[in-house]
Amino acid sequence: MAEIKRVGDVMMSNFTKVDGIMKVSDALHMMRTKKINAVLVVPRDDSDVFGIMTLKDIARKIIAHRRKLHEAHVYEIMSKPVLSVTSEMPIPFAARFLTNFNVSYAMVIENNDVKGMVSLNGMVDVWED
Repeated sequence: MAEIKRVGDVMMSNFTKVDGIMKVSDALHMMRTKKINAVLVVPRDDSDVFGIMTLKDIARKIIAHRRKLHEAHVYEIMSKPVLSVTSEMPIPFAARFLTNFNVSYAMVIENNDVKGMVSLNGMVDVWED
């Protein structure tokens, strides 16, 4: 039997964090430059939590409503809180966890520190049965 891959095997350790006050136009430019589909939004203070903004958020909340990218801030369209998993979680359980909440991304947390991000696409790319 093949060894089950874990989140740590597929997580993106080169994720990007942004401030919620950033304009969506600037965030999108950065995402295009870095060829990424999501950014983590840093908490404002110790009582806040991480958020996430994806290309899907931009499509649904900006483009579909004919809003202007340069007039909207990331905090207006991000999703919050972000689900988190550990790097040791087996991929089948992580995939089930994300799909149960109808989301495509989760933070990978170790010792209360964000170590990366994992996506359903990344899990599918490496899955072999």
